[in-house]
Amino acid sequence: MVVNNGVLGHIVLNVANLKKSENFYCTILGLKISARNRQTRMTFLSFGREHHDVALQELPHGTKHGTGKGPPKLHHFCIYVKNNQEVDALHPILRRRNIPIVSGPEILEVAGNRSISFLDPDGNCVEVACNANKFKFDRRQK
Repeated sequence: MVVNNGVLGHIVLNVANLKKSENFYCTILGLKISARNRQTRMTFLSFGREHHDVALQELPHGTKHGTGKGPPKLHHFCIYVKNNQEVDALHPILRRRNIPIVSGPEILEVAGNRSISFLDPDGNCVEVACNANKFKFDRRQK
């Protein structure tokens, strides 16, 4: 079976400090806390349409993200916004808060969309992009 017309359902991140990560995702990306599971040390965050778009799971104290056998991190995930101005507006906020910027704001060569990438408190890369040109450079057969 091939997935057709798929969209990202949610992402779960392993984090070192649940409160610090909650604050980051709520204040930088505007997510709201939809639920918590204190037993599993998880917080569920939503943009409002789904129960959760991002979930955070706190690693046991002293556990480090692994490079082979430990808990994995991910390369990045992307959140689409309506226009290029929303992408650009993040730049001064990230700089003011000393949040490491990985790249951008820039027009991505492959996708042709405006994008900015930055790190969360655990070093996970978060991309925010305007998806207006999503299929402009798509060479697949229609």
